[in-house]
Amino acid sequence: MKLSRDHIPLYFQLQQILRKSILSGKISPEDPLPTENELCNRYGVSRTTVRQAFTALLNEGLISRIPGKGTFIIERDPTRKVVHYFHTTGGLVESSNFAKLKKKIHYRGLVTPSIKISKLLNLEQDKKIFCLRGTRYQGDQPICFFITSISSEHAHYFRGRRLTNEIMLTVLERELGQSIQKVRQTFRAVKADERVARHLAIKKDEPVLELEQIYFVSHEIPIEVGINYFHADQYQYAMELKHKLDI
Repeated sequence: MKLSRDHIPLYFQLQQILRKSILSGKISPEDPLPTENELCNRYGVSRTTVRQAFTALLNEGLISRIPGKGTFIIERDPTRKVVHYFHTTGGLVESSNFAKLKKKIHYRGLVTPSIKISKLLNLEQDKKIFCLRGTRYQGDQPICFFITSISSEHAHYFRGRRLTNEIMLTVLERELGQSIQKVRQTFRAVKADERVARHLAIKKDEPVLELEQIYFVSHEIPIEVGINYFHADQYQYAMELKHKLDI
């Protein structure tokens, strides 16, 4: 089987093939992975490509190399994923595991919103929004492609900010002097469109988890809409709900 010669790097395609085989149990931990020569012949790639794929898997902690014996799978906890875990709105905004992921911004600026975003933000007709699009990574692995939208009237708060380490919502809370009172979330299993597939380095129409989040300040005013697309086998979402008498 030859790899696709499209925009996705060959080593990354091979890494994903091996990764799926490892996580699905197709390759047993007791057996070594195919050799460099075997993978070169099977997928029509160079030894350099195979070594890059192995290096990426090593960095993920999925495999180890034993001199003279080969490359083997590392026994791992099957629940070891990027976990978004919280039990308060503050925890949701500053979710430690998620917020610490490396972030790359692809676009920031004023745009004309879709009808859906306009409705979610309760915007007047023809009102623009400030939009931020980017990807979060665990190591070199893209985990989440995100689109964050806020009303254009708040855009000036973000002039000159890099926004690679700060969460937009945290900036808004600080600048406006208001705290988030409510968050409405919607989960959907969807097919990746071309843009999502490109940034998550997957094939178009592969399944992804879409998480839509609407943040409200007092008086039920929506202040931000975040739409996140997560790599289906790399992300786990967990919530802890407490009885109100225990809070």
